[in-house]
Amino acid sequence: MKFKVKYATRSGDTLQRVVEASAPKEIEALFKAEGFFVLSVEKEESGRRVKEIKIESLILFNQELLALLKAGIPLLQSLELLKDHGQDPNLRDSLQNVIKDIKEGSSFSEAIAHQGGYPPVYQSNVVAGEKSGSLPRVLDRWLRFQKFAQSSKRKILEALFYPSFLVIVLFLAIGVILNVVLPRFADFYSGGDIELPWMTQALLSLASFLQSTFSLQIFLLLALVALVRWLWVTPAGQAQGEKILLRIPKLGSLYRMYHSSVFCRTLGVLLSGGLPVVQSLEIVSQTCPSPKLQKRLTVITEAVRSGAPLHQSISSSDVVDPLASEMIRVGESSSALPEMLDHVADFFDQEIEKATVAVTNLIGPVLIVFMGVVVLGLLLAVYVPLFNASNVIR
Repeated sequence: MKFKVKYATRSGDTLQRVVEASAPKEIEALFKAEGFFVLSVEKEESGRRVKEIKIESLILFNQELLALLKAGIPLLQSLELLKDHGQDPNLRDSLQNVIKDIKEGSSFSEAIAHQGGYPPVYQSNVVAGEKSGSLPRVLDRWLRFQKFAQSSKRKILEALFYPSFLVIVLFLAIGVILNVVLPRFADFYSGGDIELPWMTQALLSLASFLQSTFSLQIFLLLALVALVRWLWVTPAGQAQGEKILLRIPKLGSLYRMYHSSVFCRTLGVLLSGGLPVVQSLEIVSQTCPSPKLQKRLTVITEAVRSGAPLHQSISSSDVVDPLASEMIRVGESSSALPEMLDHVADFFDQEIEKATVAVTNLIGPVLIVFMGVVVLGLLLAVYVPLFNASNVIR
Protein backbone atom coordinates (compact mmCIF):
# COMPACT_ATOMS: atom_id res chain seq x y z
CA MET A 1 0.00 0.00 0.00
CA LYS A 2 1.39 3.41 -1.00
CA PHE A 3 1.31 6.43 1.29
CA LYS A 4 2.17 10.08 0.62
CA VAL A 5 4.23 11.23 3.60
CA LYS A 6 4.90 14.86 4.54
CA TYR A 7 7.69 15.22 7.10
CA ALA A 8 10.13 17.70 8.63
CA THR A 9 13.90 17.27 8.87
CA ARG A 10 16.03 18.25 11.85
CA SER A 11 16.95 21.50 10.10
CA GLY A 12 13.26 22.42 9.81
CA ASP A 13 12.80 21.69 6.10
CA THR A 14 9.42 20.29 5.07
CA LEU A 15 9.62 17.49 2.51
CA GLN A 16 7.27 14.99 0.94
CA ARG A 17 7.67 11.54 -0.59
CA VAL A 18 5.68 8.42 -1.43
CA VAL A 19 6.54 5.20 0.41
CA GLU A 20 5.11 1.69 0.58
CA ALA A 21 4.02 0.27 3.94
CA SER A 22 1.30 -1.87 5.46
CA ALA A 23 0.04 0.80 7.89
CA PRO A 24 0.69 4.44 8.89
CA LYS A 25 2.22 3.29 12.21
CA GLU A 26 4.95 1.50 10.30
CA ILE A 27 5.75 4.68 8.38
CA GLU A 28 5.95 6.75 11.57
CA ALA A 29 8.35 4.28 13.17
CA LEU A 30 10.49 4.20 10.02
CA PHE A 31 10.78 7.98 9.75
CA LYS A 32 11.37 8.37 13.49
CA ALA A 33 14.31 5.98 13.24
CA GLU A 34 15.74 8.20 10.50
CA GLY A 35 15.37 11.27 12.71
CA PHE A 36 12.45 12.81 10.83
CA PHE A 37 9.25 14.37 12.20
CA VAL A 38 6.15 13.03 10.42
CA LEU A 39 3.55 15.73 9.73
CA SER A 40 0.95 13.79 7.76
CA VAL A 41 0.41 10.43 6.12
CA GLU A 42 -2.07 10.24 3.26
CA LYS A 43 -3.04 7.08 1.46
CA GLU A 44 -2.50 7.18 -2.30
CA GLU A 45 -5.79 6.38 -4.00
CA SER A 46 -6.44 6.87 -7.71
CA GLY A 47 -9.68 8.57 -8.68
CA ARG A 48 -10.53 9.61 -5.12
CA ARG A 49 -12.15 13.03 -5.01
CA VAL A 50 -11.47 14.88 -1.77
CA LYS A 51 -14.29 17.12 -0.56
CA GLU A 52 -13.26 20.19 1.41
CA ILE A 53 -14.67 20.49 4.92
CA LYS A 54 -16.46 23.80 5.47
CA ILE A 55 -14.61 25.91 8.02
CA GLU A 56 -17.86 26.79 9.83
CA SER A 57 -18.66 23.08 10.30
CA LEU A 58 -15.11 22.37 11.43
CA ILE A 59 -15.26 25.17 14.03
CA LEU A 60 -18.52 23.84 15.48
CA PHE A 61 -17.17 20.28 15.56
CA ASN A 62 -13.97 21.32 17.35
CA GLN A 63 -15.91 23.35 19.92
CA GLU A 64 -17.82 20.20 20.85
CA LEU A 65 -14.70 18.03 20.67
CA LEU A 66 -12.77 20.41 22.92
CA ALA A 67 -15.58 20.39 25.50
CA LEU A 68 -15.55 16.57 25.59
CA LEU A 69 -11.74 16.37 25.84
CA LYS A 70 -11.67 18.91 28.68
CA ALA A 71 -14.30 16.79 30.46
CA GLY A 72 -11.83 13.89 30.43
CA ILE A 73 -13.49 11.80 27.72
CA PRO A 74 -10.92 9.94 25.53
CA LEU A 75 -10.44 11.12 21.95
CA LEU A 76 -11.89 8.04 20.23
CA GLN A 77 -14.96 8.05 22.47
CA SER A 78 -15.42 11.77 21.85
CA LEU A 79 -15.32 11.23 18.10
CA GLU A 80 -17.84 8.40 18.43
CA LEU A 81 -20.19 10.74 20.27
CA LEU A 82 -19.84 13.46 17.63
CA LYS A 83 -19.85 11.38 14.44
CA ASP A 84 -23.57 11.85 13.77
CA HIS A 85 -23.75 15.49 14.89
CA GLY A 86 -23.71 18.52 12.65
CA GLN A 87 -25.39 19.46 9.38
CA ASP A 88 -22.39 18.98 7.07
CA PRO A 89 -22.61 15.56 5.36
CA ASN A 90 -18.96 15.78 4.21
CA LEU A 91 -17.79 16.15 7.81
CA ARG A 92 -20.01 13.31 9.04
CA ASP A 93 -18.73 10.96 6.33
CA SER A 94 -15.15 12.00 7.03
CA LEU A 95 -15.53 11.38 10.78
CA GLN A 96 -16.81 7.86 10.12
CA ASN A 97 -13.63 7.09 8.17
CA VAL A 98 -11.42 8.90 10.71
CA ILE A 99 -12.82 6.71 13.51
CA LYS A 100 -12.24 3.62 11.38
CA ASP A 101 -8.59 4.59 10.75
CA ILE A 102 -7.99 5.28 14.45
CA LYS A 103 -9.39 1.86 15.38
CA GLU A 104 -6.98 0.33 12.87
CA GLY A 105 -4.02 1.95 14.63
CA SER A 106 -3.65 5.41 13.09
CA SER A 107 -3.33 8.56 15.15
CA PHE A 108 -5.89 11.35 14.87
CA SER A 109 -3.55 13.48 12.73
CA GLU A 110 -2.78 10.55 10.43
CA ALA A 111 -6.48 9.76 10.07
CA ILE A 112 -7.52 13.29 9.07
CA ALA A 113 -4.54 13.54 6.70
CA HIS A 114 -5.62 10.25 5.13
CA GLN A 115 -9.17 11.50 4.61
CA GLY A 116 -8.12 14.89 3.23
CA GLY A 117 -10.28 17.99 3.01
CA TYR A 118 -9.03 19.50 6.28
CA PRO A 119 -7.16 22.85 6.24
CA PRO A 120 -3.34 22.47 6.40
CA VAL A 121 -3.13 24.77 9.45
CA TYR A 122 -5.62 22.58 11.31
CA GLN A 123 -3.75 19.38 10.39
CA SER A 124 -0.44 20.87 11.54
CA ASN A 125 -1.97 21.95 14.85
CA VAL A 126 -3.34 18.46 15.47
CA VAL A 127 0.10 16.99 14.75
CA ALA A 128 1.74 19.46 17.14
CA GLY A 129 -0.90 18.84 19.81
CA GLU A 130 -0.41 15.07 19.64
CA LYS A 131 3.38 15.30 19.72
CA SER A 132 3.37 17.66 22.71
CA GLY A 133 0.56 15.84 24.53
CA SER A 134 -1.51 19.03 24.71
CA LEU A 135 -4.17 18.54 22.03
CA PRO A 136 -6.95 20.36 23.97
CA ARG A 137 -4.79 23.45 24.49
CA VAL A 138 -3.76 23.53 20.82
CA LEU A 139 -7.34 23.06 19.63
CA ASP A 140 -8.49 25.84 21.97
CA ARG A 141 -5.93 28.22 20.48
CA TRP A 142 -6.87 27.20 16.93
CA LEU A 143 -10.55 27.85 17.71
CA ARG A 144 -9.83 31.32 19.07
CA PHE A 145 -7.84 32.10 15.94
CA GLN A 146 -10.62 30.91 13.63
CA LYS A 147 -13.27 32.88 15.51
CA PHE A 148 -11.14 36.00 15.13
CA ALA A 149 -10.61 35.35 11.40
CA GLN A 150 -14.31 34.81 10.75
CA SER A 151 -15.24 37.89 12.80
CA SER A 152 -12.73 40.13 10.99
CA LYS A 153 -13.85 38.88 7.58
CA ARG A 154 -17.49 39.48 8.50
CA LYS A 155 -16.77 43.05 9.66
CA ILE A 156 -14.93 43.89 6.44
CA LEU A 157 -17.71 42.42 4.28
CA GLU A 158 -20.32 44.35 6.25
CA ALA A 159 -18.33 47.55 5.76
CA LEU A 160 -18.17 46.97 1.99
CA PHE A 161 -21.80 45.85 1.61
CA TYR A 162 -23.38 49.32 1.74
CA PRO A 163 -21.02 50.93 -0.82
CA SER A 164 -21.45 47.92 -3.12
CA PHE A 165 -25.23 48.21 -2.80
CA LEU A 166 -25.08 51.90 -3.73
CA VAL A 167 -22.98 51.16 -6.82
CA ILE A 168 -25.46 48.49 -7.97
CA VAL A 169 -28.40 50.86 -7.44
CA LEU A 170 -26.58 53.56 -9.41
CA PHE A 171 -25.99 51.28 -12.40
CA LEU A 172 -29.60 50.06 -12.28
CA ALA A 173 -30.89 53.64 -12.24
CA ILE A 174 -28.70 54.59 -15.20
CA GLY A 175 -29.80 51.47 -17.07
CA VAL A 176 -33.51 52.19 -16.51
CA ILE A 177 -33.16 55.81 -17.62
CA LEU A 178 -31.18 54.94 -20.76
CA ASN A 179 -33.18 51.89 -21.82
CA VAL A 180 -36.72 52.73 -20.64
CA VAL A 181 -37.21 56.45 -19.97
CA LEU A 182 -35.19 58.02 -22.79
CA PRO A 183 -36.61 55.91 -25.66
CA ARG A 184 -40.14 57.06 -24.70
CA PHE A 185 -39.10 60.68 -25.07
CA ALA A 186 -37.06 60.16 -28.25
CA ASP A 187 -40.08 60.08 -30.61
CA PHE A 188 -41.61 63.12 -28.93
CA TYR A 189 -38.43 65.14 -29.29
CA SER A 190 -37.83 64.06 -32.89
CA GLY A 191 -41.39 64.92 -33.94
CA GLY A 192 -41.36 68.45 -32.58
CA ASP A 193 -39.35 71.53 -33.40
CA ILE A 194 -37.54 71.55 -30.08
CA GLU A 195 -33.95 72.66 -29.66
CA LEU A 196 -32.24 70.02 -27.52
CA PRO A 197 -29.27 70.67 -25.21
CA TRP A 198 -26.07 68.86 -26.13
CA MET A 199 -26.40 66.55 -23.10
CA THR A 200 -29.88 65.46 -24.16
CA GLN A 201 -28.69 64.84 -27.72
CA ALA A 202 -25.79 62.75 -26.45
CA LEU A 203 -28.04 60.70 -24.16
CA LEU A 204 -30.59 60.10 -26.93
CA SER A 205 -27.82 58.92 -29.24
CA LEU A 206 -26.51 56.62 -26.51
CA ALA A 207 -29.99 55.21 -25.83
CA SER A 208 -30.53 54.57 -29.55
CA PHE A 209 -27.15 52.86 -29.76
CA LEU A 210 -27.92 50.63 -26.76
CA GLN A 211 -31.27 49.58 -28.24
CA SER A 212 -29.64 48.60 -31.53
CA THR A 213 -26.79 46.68 -29.87
CA PHE A 214 -28.58 44.52 -27.32
CA SER A 215 -26.51 41.46 -28.24
CA LEU A 216 -23.34 43.49 -27.73
CA GLN A 217 -24.53 44.46 -24.24
CA ILE A 218 -25.10 40.79 -23.39
CA PHE A 219 -21.62 39.97 -24.68
CA LEU A 220 -20.05 42.76 -22.61
CA LEU A 221 -21.95 41.61 -19.52
CA LEU A 222 -20.70 38.04 -19.98
CA ALA A 223 -17.17 39.38 -20.54
CA LEU A 224 -17.44 41.35 -17.29
CA VAL A 225 -18.58 38.22 -15.43
CA ALA A 226 -15.65 36.28 -16.94
CA LEU A 227 -13.24 39.05 -15.91
CA VAL A 228 -14.54 39.06 -12.33
CA ARG A 229 -14.27 35.27 -12.21
CA TRP A 230 -10.70 35.46 -13.54
CA LEU A 231 -9.77 38.03 -10.90
CA TRP A 232 -11.46 35.95 -8.17
CA VAL A 233 -10.42 32.38 -9.05
CA THR A 234 -7.16 32.19 -11.01
CA PRO A 235 -3.77 32.89 -9.34
CA ALA A 236 -2.80 35.38 -12.06
CA GLY A 237 -6.13 37.16 -11.72
CA GLN A 238 -5.88 37.27 -7.93
CA ALA A 239 -2.42 38.82 -8.21
CA GLN A 240 -3.70 41.52 -10.59
CA GLY A 241 -6.78 42.14 -8.46
CA GLU A 242 -4.60 42.50 -5.39
CA LYS A 243 -2.40 45.06 -7.16
CA ILE A 244 -5.47 47.11 -8.04
CA LEU A 245 -6.90 46.83 -4.53
CA LEU A 246 -3.64 47.87 -2.86
CA ARG A 247 -3.60 51.09 -4.92
CA ILE A 248 -7.04 52.16 -3.65
CA PRO A 249 -6.71 54.61 -0.72
CA LYS A 250 -7.96 53.26 2.62
CA LEU A 251 -9.11 49.94 1.11
CA GLY A 252 -5.53 48.95 0.24
CA SER A 253 -4.37 49.74 3.77
CA LEU A 254 -7.29 47.78 5.25
CA TYR A 255 -6.54 44.77 3.02
CA ARG A 256 -2.85 44.78 3.98
CA MET A 257 -3.54 45.05 7.73
CA TYR A 258 -6.08 42.21 7.62
CA HIS A 259 -3.63 39.78 6.01
CA SER A 260 -0.83 40.91 8.33
CA SER A 261 -3.06 40.18 11.32
CA VAL A 262 -3.99 36.74 9.97
CA PHE A 263 -0.29 36.02 9.36
CA CYS A 264 0.68 36.89 12.94
CA ARG A 265 -2.16 34.88 14.49
CA THR A 266 -1.59 31.83 12.27
CA LEU A 267 2.14 31.83 13.00
CA GLY A 268 1.47 32.26 16.72
CA VAL A 269 -0.94 29.31 16.75
CA LEU A 270 1.55 27.02 14.99
CA LEU A 271 4.49 28.06 17.19
CA SER A 272 2.47 27.63 20.38
CA GLY A 273 1.74 24.07 19.26
CA GLY A 274 5.44 23.27 19.23
CA LEU A 275 6.21 23.42 15.50
CA PRO A 276 9.60 24.83 14.41
CA VAL A 277 9.71 28.38 13.04
CA VAL A 278 10.73 27.39 9.50
CA GLN A 279 8.06 24.74 9.23
CA SER A 280 5.44 27.13 10.62
CA LEU A 281 6.42 29.80 8.08
CA GLU A 282 6.12 27.27 5.26
CA ILE A 283 2.62 26.32 6.37
CA VAL A 284 1.58 29.97 6.68
CA SER A 285 2.98 30.65 3.20
CA GLN A 286 1.08 27.71 1.69
CA THR A 287 -2.23 28.79 3.21
CA CYS A 288 -1.90 32.55 2.67
CA PRO A 289 -4.57 33.85 0.23
CA SER A 290 -2.59 36.99 -0.62
CA PRO A 291 -0.24 36.40 -3.63
CA LYS A 292 1.99 39.35 -2.68
CA LEU A 293 2.30 38.32 0.96
CA GLN A 294 2.88 34.72 -0.10
CA LYS A 295 5.92 35.75 -2.17
CA ARG A 296 7.31 37.77 0.74
CA LEU A 297 6.76 34.87 3.14
CA THR A 298 8.78 32.63 0.83
CA VAL A 299 11.67 35.12 1.08
CA ILE A 300 11.27 35.29 4.88
CA THR A 301 11.28 31.49 5.17
CA GLU A 302 14.50 31.18 3.19
CA ALA A 303 16.14 33.93 5.26
CA VAL A 304 15.18 32.26 8.56
CA ARG A 305 16.33 28.88 7.24
CA SER A 306 19.72 30.40 6.47
CA GLY A 307 20.02 31.62 10.08
CA ALA A 308 18.59 35.15 10.07
CA PRO A 309 16.39 36.19 13.04
CA LEU A 310 12.67 36.23 12.34
CA HIS A 311 12.18 39.90 13.21
CA GLN A 312 15.02 40.94 10.91
CA SER A 313 13.65 38.88 8.01
CA ILE A 314 10.15 40.27 8.52
CA SER A 315 11.41 43.85 8.78
CA SER A 316 13.41 43.64 5.54
CA SER A 317 10.45 42.08 3.69
CA ASP A 318 8.01 44.83 4.76
CA VAL A 319 5.30 42.35 5.83
CA VAL A 320 4.40 44.34 8.95
CA ASP A 321 5.22 47.87 10.09
CA PRO A 322 8.39 48.68 12.11
CA LEU A 323 6.53 48.75 15.46
CA ALA A 324 5.24 45.21 14.92
CA SER A 325 8.73 44.04 13.88
CA GLU A 326 10.13 45.47 17.10
CA MET A 327 7.49 43.64 19.15
CA ILE A 328 8.42 40.39 17.38
CA ARG A 329 12.09 41.06 18.20
CA VAL A 330 11.19 41.41 21.88
CA GLY A 331 9.22 38.17 21.69
CA GLU A 332 12.21 36.33 20.20
CA SER A 333 14.62 37.63 22.82
CA SER A 334 12.25 36.80 25.70
CA SER A 335 11.27 33.34 24.36
CA ALA A 336 7.64 34.45 24.26
CA LEU A 337 7.21 34.74 20.51
CA PRO A 338 3.70 33.16 20.24
CA GLU A 339 2.33 35.51 22.90
CA MET A 340 4.00 38.53 21.29
CA LEU A 341 2.58 37.57 17.88
CA ASP A 342 -0.86 37.63 19.49
CA HIS A 343 -0.16 41.15 20.77
CA VAL A 344 0.91 42.22 17.27
CA ALA A 345 -2.30 40.74 15.85
CA ASP A 346 -4.31 42.61 18.50
CA PHE A 347 -2.59 45.82 17.41
CA PHE A 348 -3.59 45.16 13.80
CA ASP A 349 -7.16 44.36 14.89
CA GLN A 350 -7.49 47.79 16.46
CA GLU A 351 -6.12 49.43 13.32
CA ILE A 352 -8.49 47.35 11.15
CA GLU A 353 -11.47 48.50 13.21
CA LYS A 354 -10.41 52.14 12.85
CA ALA A 355 -9.80 51.74 9.11
CA THR A 356 -13.14 49.99 8.61
CA VAL A 357 -14.99 52.87 10.24
CA ALA A 358 -12.98 55.39 8.21
CA VAL A 359 -13.67 53.58 4.92
CA THR A 360 -17.39 53.30 5.65
CA ASN A 361 -17.66 56.96 6.70
CA LEU A 362 -15.77 58.09 3.58
CA ILE A 363 -17.16 55.90 0.80
CA GLY A 364 -20.84 56.07 1.79
CA PRO A 365 -21.33 59.87 1.59
CA VAL A 366 -19.10 60.19 -1.50
CA LEU A 367 -21.13 57.58 -3.37
CA ILE A 368 -24.43 59.14 -2.31
CA VAL A 369 -23.33 62.57 -3.59
CA PHE A 370 -22.01 61.03 -6.81
CA MET A 371 -25.27 59.11 -7.33
CA GLY A 372 -27.29 62.26 -6.75
CA VAL A 373 -25.24 64.27 -9.26
CA VAL A 374 -25.42 61.55 -11.94
CA VAL A 375 -29.14 60.82 -11.57
CA LEU A 376 -29.98 64.55 -11.34
CA GLY A 377 -27.95 65.23 -14.49
CA LEU A 378 -29.76 62.45 -16.37
CA LEU A 379 -33.19 63.66 -15.26
CA LEU A 380 -32.39 67.27 -16.17
CA ALA A 381 -31.22 66.15 -19.60
CA VAL A 382 -34.59 64.44 -20.09
CA TYR A 383 -36.97 67.03 -18.64
CA VAL A 384 -35.32 70.42 -19.36
CA PRO A 385 -36.37 70.28 -23.07
CA LEU A 386 -39.95 69.63 -21.91
CA PHE A 387 -39.90 72.69 -19.69
CA ASN A 388 -38.47 74.77 -22.55
CA ALA A 389 -41.18 73.51 -24.91
CA SER A 390 -43.96 74.36 -22.45
CA ASN A 391 -42.57 77.87 -22.06
CA VAL A 392 -42.53 78.34 -25.85
CA ILE A 393 -46.17 77.20 -26.11
CA ARG A 394 -47.20 79.71 -23.46
